[in-house]
Amino acid sequence: TLPTLDITTRGYEYGGQQSQFEFNLDTPALAHPNVRLAIAHAVDPKALVKTAWFGFAEVSPTPITPVLKQFSDLRISPHAYDPALSERLLDEAGFARKADGKRFALRLTYNPYYQEGNRRTTEYLRQALNRIGIDASISAYDFGSFVKAVYTDRNFDIAVNNLNNNFDPTVGVQRVYWSKNFKPGLGFSNASHYANPEVDQLLEAAAIEPDLTRRRGLFFRFQQIIHQDLPVVNLAAFQPVTVAQKKVRRHTLNSN
Repeated sequence: TLPTLDITTRGYEYGGQQSQFEFNLDTPALAHPNVRLAIAHAVDPKALVKTAWFGFAEVSPTPITPVLKQFSDLRISPHAYDPALSERLLDEAGFARKADGKRFALRLTYNPYYQEGNRRTTEYLRQALNRIGIDASISAYDFGSFVKAVYTDRNFDIAVNNLNNNFDPTVGVQRVYWSKNFKPGLGFSNASHYANPEVDQLLEAAAIEPDLTRRRGLFFRFQQIIHQDLPVVNLAAFQPVTVAQKKVRRHTLNSN
């Protein structure tokens, strides 16, 4: 309501910020596809947009943000918010509730770079998991310690992260899902330890395909597989915000 201030999300398009949580597939429970699907159904992405990002985001259930309009497959819908289905999937996976009501425990952490949004997302996730019988705890780190815990020590089960798509999926998206990019010690790589030969083939083909229509088709197929395999649950494309005096011009010119 202050007449001298301008609030804008312009200037961050290069980044293509994507909020997501990454499963550590080396965690025995999370290696089970039904467990990952159960967790996806326990989360309401619309609620996250409202509570974690204060509405400065849009639901984005695919690895490629809607900012990259020519490659994002908008036909893919989020996994429906359905905690009752989550409970059934966990039971079917062999993780029944014990006498104390808990099924198993998971360690959550978050990238503190966008600390408030990622922290709120992680707190929401902890509550959602506890409701379906997963005993979730949060480990909070500074930025350097987060990178070491996730990418070097692999001391996590779910990492709430924000990974830039950048200007092209080969640059910003491939690194998260390409099996050859599982390299302990390398930050912002394949933290899930996900490996799918078809996904590798699609990403490698798209990286060198000059025809836009064929390239789009490769990325569309890639997104469909990831949505099914769920090494990562993609949540929202969030929009960084600049608050500036209206008399200041050309104040946000890059993704940072």
